[in-house]
Amino acid sequence: MNTTVTSRNRRHHPDLAHHHPVIQKVRGRWMWSCDCGSSSCRTDLTQLNWHQVVVEALRHATTIAA
Repeated sequence: MNTTVTSRNRRHHPDLAHHHPVIQKVRGRWMWSCDCGSSSCRTDLTQLNWHQVVVEALRHATTIAA
């Protein structure tokens, strides 16, 4: 039996049309930030839980990058 293994050169095309926020815990607070410069509010003293931060980040991710 002959088996031939072929490898494809897959190019990675970055998705530049959408935002890709990242969620992190910084100094005990959940926050999101994006490469476009947007981020969760850092001046508000209200601590959001992880779920609320994920929802905010997902809302930002659905917008089309300019």
